[in-house]
Order: sequence, then structure tokens, then C-alpha cells
Amino acid sequence: MKKLKRLLAGSMAIIMTFAFVGCSDSEDTEDASSVKEETVKVVSTDDIEDIPDGAETELLYMGESDLNPTSSNEKSVGLNLFEDKGGTITYSRVTSSNKFTKLGAAVTSGKDVPDLFDYEWLAFPCQVVQGFYQPITDLVDFDDAMWVDVKETASQYQLNGEYYVAPISYNASSMLFYNRDFFTDSGLDDPVDLYYAGEWDIDAMEELMSEWCKGSTEDTIRYGINGYFALQIIQQTGETMVTTEDNITFTNNLDSAAIAKAQERLYNWQKDGYVEPNWIGGASDAFEKNILFYAMGDWAATGTAGPGSSDNWGVVPFPSDPSYEGDKPITTSDMTAYMWVNGSDKSEAVKTFYECYRVAETDTTYIQNTKDKWLADNPYWTEEDYEIIRTVADPDENFMIFDPAYGVSSLMGDDWGGFRTGVNLTGWLYTGCTKADETDGVSYTWTQLKETYSGTVDSELESINSQIESFIASNS
Repeated sequence: MKKLKRLLAGSMAIIMTFAFVGCSDSEDTEDASSVKEETVKVVSTDDIEDIPDGAETELLYMGESDLNPTSSNEKSVGLNLFEDKGGTITYSRVTSSNKFTKLGAAVTSGKDVPDLFDYEWLAFPCQVVQGFYQPITDLVDFDDAMWVDVKETASQYQLNGEYYVAPISYNASSMLFYNRDFFTDSGLDDPVDLYYAGEWDIDAMEELMSEWCKGSTEDTIRYGINGYFALQIIQQTGETMVTTEDNITFTNNLDSAAIAKAQERLYNWQKDGYVEPNWIGGASDAFEKNILFYAMGDWAATGTAGPGSSDNWGVVPFPSDPSYEGDKPITTSDMTAYMWVNGSDKSEAVKTFYECYRVAETDTTYIQNTKDKWLADNPYWTEEDYEIIRTVADPDENFMIFDPAYGVSSLMGDDWGGFRTGVNLTGWLYTGCTKADETDGVSYTWTQLKETYSGTVDSELESINSQIESFIASNS
């Protein structure tokens, strides 16, 4: 990510906050301090204006977790800056299963309308054309140094000449964590060495899993992979289930030859016994089950879920697919952004909030602080490991891929939207070849999945394309 070229000016507002850094496991208490005091210095700057006198300063945020710190959690730099500029955040709690229902009810009734709501897959285009959100075009200048690095992503959420999403930061949705001892003891190449040598591709990864799984015995079963990986493997082709060139017409891409080939590979992994299909909520537990690669967001292998002093873990990005010919490596990305809810009239405070949270991600002072804090919280990960995790989330170094399919409809993008409890249709299209169907126990090939659901995808796309057409007509 490019750094802001302007130095933050103005007075120093030193805000003391304290973080308690726990050990990775109870046996390591003699190796690392169980309590560590951290100081975050927040630099006030004239580059971000105070919320104007007379303007509303309190923003109502609706989400699954509070932006304000709770118990021993440390206040974020973005929130510190926002409060320094005169703002405050109040919280309206929702759950994963009721958040869209509550948001829709608030917008429709005009009562207790939040100002901010987390960006979710379903936000665009579905909820935009349903009137949940208002454009942020007048609040964010994407040609400004603060925002120019995320303009490419923001343009993917542009409709009828208006921007709706201001990306704050990115995070790899999943990475590959591994136990280095498995590789050393088995005489296998360390994946990070292959990565630095430019030899880390899907074929190399598959060969490692094959060699590892050959060592399975009746008493000790080995697996190649577990976790959140099907979506990432498929998107390394550069293809998505739905495509669009103009954010107006969305097209079914299930006939992609590259997707079919990637799905065939995943199906074979499942058939060959490489995949441990059950949910495992942490890297340590995965390695206890002799899983070579644990695919998950960094939350599942850092902090209290991270390695202990006796562990020797590694991390690499997902391997490239030989079919992809793009200029930059692909990261299947999660994005932090906050939608401006329709009905909110606090534009000044929302603008300041966006800028404070964005500066916290772009100014070199805060970037270094984040690094120092991460290394303090993760004493048994190295600086090299941190740089791999950071680089994969850098839009300057990677193409951040998002599948428009998740934003088409509740059925396709909401885990509680009517397809199956806890699963949306798009997610099932990505993962269906890696597991037996819970309904009938059948393992589906990609051809079977495509034939079963392509008609449904076409129907959902016809509906959203019609809604977009009506939305543009009514807003022109």
C-alpha cells in the first residue's frame, strides 16, 4: 500500500491506552510476559478537519461487535482520532442472523436509523438498489492521496455515477498456515522457500499434500488441508461465479473452463482423502490432527490462537494457478468498510469518521505501531511472517478479487437468506465439490453442481439486473 506522502501536521495528542498481551498457551508463562503495557501515540492533524461547529457529532453504528473498546481491549487508532476530532460512537447490537432484518426495518420505518453499517457482501448491488444505503461521492475524494490506493476497489461498487463504498483496509480472507516440523521430518520442501523462489503454485502444493498423505497409517491418518480454501483456490484462476463489466448487467460465469478445472482439482482432493472436511477452529488443533495446511484467516493462528515457544509454524499465501495471466498475484480479500445508511443526515461526522479510520491505515506512524503491536502480541511469529501476512493484504502488491455473486440477492449472498441455514448459494457453489452434501450424503462433481443450480443463478441475475435498471431510471 502506498504511504501518504504528506506528513501529518499539527499538535501531538498523546492518548494512553493499555493492551494486555496473553501468552499463546499456559505452558509458556515463563517464556513471555503475561501482561504487557503498550502506549499508542495518536497524532492529531490538520489534514483531517474537526467536525464543524453545530454539526451532529454522535454516530450510531449498527453491527455485531462494538467499535468502542470493551473489557481489556485496546481503543483503535481510528476511534482515537475520531474522538479527537469531536466525534463519538454509540452502538446498536445485531447478530449475524438478524442484522439485515433489523437494518431494513430501521430504514423502512425511519426510526433509530443507524448512520453506519458494516460493509457486507450483500451491500452491492442488492441492498443499494433496495435503498439501504446512500452514496458517499460527496464525502470521499478518491483522487486524494488518502484514498487513491483504494479507488480501483471503490469503482467496483460504483453505480449510476455514484460511489457507495469507501474501503478502509483489506485482509486476506484466508492464508495457509503449516507446522514446519511436518515438512522437516518428512523431507518435504518448506512452502515459504518455494514462495520466495517463485515456485509456489497449485501443482507444488498438491505434490506436497500427496507426499504427506502417503505416510498415513491405520492408526495415524494424515490430511492435506482443512479450513477455508475452496473459494481461494478457485479465485486464483482470476475467475468468479458472476461477472460484470459495468456494474449494471451481471452475468452467469459458471461455464468458465478455468473454474471447471479448479473445481475438478478440488473434487479429486476430496476423493483422494486430502481434505479433512470437519470444522476445526484453530491452527494448533489442525496440526494435532496431522493436517498439513490449515487454511483460515490470521485470527485462527495469531494472538491466543498462535504458536507457543515450542512450536515452529509457517505461513504462505495461497499458491498461484498456472492458468492465471494477470500482472499481480491474487488475494481473495476481506474488506473493512462502513456503509452510509439511507436516512442518516450526519454527513460531516461520517466524512470525518471515514478519514480518521483511513489515516489510521495509511500513515507510516500508525503502520509501524500496528507492526510493533502485532509482534508484541505474537512473540513466536517472526517479522518475516508478519511481512508475508501484511504483503498479501496490500493492494499495491496484489489484485484484490471480489465475486459479485455474493451481492446479487439474499439467496446468493446471505448465509441466512433462504438457501440453507448458515450457507448461501454462492458459498455452496464454491465448496460443494470438497464435501459430501449434508442432505443426501452425495459428493457432487462440478458438472452436477452447475447443472443443479445454474438455472437458479440465471433467475437471480435476471431479477437483480431488472432492479438495477429500475433504480437507475428512478435516480436519473
